[in-house]
Amino acid sequence: MSNQSGITANEALLSQIGSLINDTSSGAVVVAEISLDNTTVGLHSVLPSLEKLRDFASQNVEPLYFFIREGSGIIFVSYVPETSPVRAKMLYASTKNTVLRQVGSNHVSQQLLLSLPEELTSETWSSLGSGENAPLTEAEQISSSISEQQQLEHARGGHQLVSQTGGTSHTLSFKISSGQPIPDLLEKYNLLIFSINLAKEQVEVLETTQISETSQIISFLRSDHPTYNLYNSQGKLHFIYSCPSGSKVKERMLYASNKSGFITHLADVDKLTLDSVSEIGDASELELSKLDHPTAKVLDTSKPAPGQLKFSRPKRPGRRA
Repeated sequence: MSNQSGITANEALLSQIGSLINDTSSGAVVVAEISLDNTTVGLHSVLPSLEKLRDFASQNVEPLYFFIREGSGIIFVSYVPETSPVRAKMLYASTKNTVLRQVGSNHVSQQLLLSLPEELTSETWSSLGSGENAPLTEAEQISSSISEQQQLEHARGGHQLVSQTGGTSHTLSFKISSGQPIPDLLEKYNLLIFSINLAKEQVEVLETTQISETSQIISFLRSDHPTYNLYNSQGKLHFIYSCPSGSKVKERMLYASNKSGFITHLADVDKLTLDSVSEIGDASELELSKLDHPTAKVLDTSKPAPGQLKFSRPKRPGRRA
């Protein structure tokens, strides 16, 4: 997903936020959500107080935007619960800046990324003010940690870590450790599972197996952390990025931001064809029909852009007669 989704706020939401901006005595909260068809950001509801907002947030597991009247300005909160689906998290992250530009940055006194109902208090944005020593939220700490890793890699002359680019960079910060070349492994096994070992700074082969039916993939996909998966179905190679709901925030960011770099490595270094690229949350989201019909053209479901490039893998040289 790119840094901007192209989704914009509709007039009803902007009008309600305008009323919130003009009413300086109000302590109301405007709640906004992305529409089900992912075309607009619209008004979800208007809550009278922070107390009502915390009650509302405690019953909600989907990401939302909150516009909170506080003093002379508006506090903007991108509310992203840890249990939210991965796709929804990415969509809200890539839409935020567009909505803020529509509202007008001069009206927004503070921007926050929060994930827990108990964080929705005046004390939170007071403590997370503009001071240099202000504490960071968990999400901000993770972003800061990854940024520091980027700088360290760059200083050592290595590839720069991709973090806040939505996975659009084509470089990979980690070396590949597979024991054998990946194309050779695919000659022996039709399912390869990769994981990132942050301590060793490398992408490793977590598991290799030969399955007899496509449906068996679901039982091999991890439920506790993200993985990159390569599946060879009748000569067609499918890449599956799996990021289950139980994954930690830092893992989600690392795998999402290095996906494109790993794919580029497979194409440029290993000379592999990727006939499809899929991105899923839990294993149950995997569309088996796309993998079972190798003649059908399958686009990258995480980046459904027209004219997307597709990698071609040269045939393995055979023996001469």
